[in-house]
Amino acid sequence: TKMKNTMAAASILFFLLAGLAAASHGSTEDDTTTTTNTIRLPSDGGTLAATRRTRPWKCCDNIEQLPVRTNPPQWRCNDELEPGQCFRQCEACRDPPGRPFPGRPLICDDVFWGDDPGTSCAPSSEWPWGPCCDFAICTKSIPPICHCSDEVESCAAACGQCEMVDSWSWRPLFVCRDSFTGDPGPRCTPAMDN
Repeated sequence: TKMKNTMAAASILFFLLAGLAAASHGSTEDDTTTTTNTIRLPSDGGTLAATRRTRPWKCCDNIEQLPVRTNPPQWRCNDELEPGQCFRQCEACRDPPGRPFPGRPLICDDVFWGDDPGTSCAPSSEWPWGPCCDFAICTKSIPPICHCSDEVESCAAACGQCEMVDSWSWRPLFVCRDSFTGDPGPRCTPAMDN
């Protein structure tokens, strides 16, 4: 009986050691099927971008529609921001692509999931028709190409193609025929609430 107990203990010890060795070295049959539980950092190419239903940015000049096919679409704003501003409005910030050294400015890495990516940050001096437009006509492209059909007494100084139009008015009226790529700006007259 003492011999049987010794053989049983030796067998158990052998299988225990064999199991520990296999567990520490992985499977010997196929190394491609083993998986590791690795935590990926942003510097490793891992992504920490947050997908949100509310826009993290107030406005964006460099909007990008992501190639993911979802309805509604997903957007990322690639405007370069100071680090303090980026971390105040975004959950994750990253360096712009192609920068050899980390630092400032940063890009918001959050993704907005919705139909409207928001307005352009362009100041009103960039719109050729002036600071506002009531009758904007825009393409459905991203970003849109817009024209303003407002009839005004004089075109803004930034307008390159100012054209006089036939009008019911006794004084001459003009329309700026320039186009602008991006948001057409705010309306000149407030919308009527019903």
